[in-house]
Amino acid sequence: MKVKIVSKGEVNIVKVEGAIKSGDEYSLAEKMENYIKPNVAPKFIIDMKKVPFVNSAALGVFLNIYKHVDGLNGRLVFSGLNSDVENLMEITKLASVFEIFKSVEEALDSFDF
Repeated sequence: MKVKIVSKGEVNIVKVEGAIKSGDEYSLAEKMENYIKPNVAPKFIIDMKKVPFVNSAALGVFLNIYKHVDGLNGRLVFSGLNSDVENLMEITKLASVFEIFKSVEEALDSFDF
């Protein structure tokens, strides 16, 4: 798994590439943590366009990151999920917790600037 984070204004776009397997999910959380600044509501888009697979541990980490960001009055959304990952989100009921968009552009448009 590769992770690259780019900022577009106040929004951090987390571009993930490759399957998210055991151990990978914690490095993702650590990298995102570096973009959380004191007294600023964090805003993240996790771009999953190039992610073919996630394991259950990754879903748990996503939920923990979401709770942390939400607790700071921030926002975390997902974009570009393939049908397998989207189905997993539906089955686990996380699709009702996370905001999911078709593309990064659509997700960016949902943020107030």
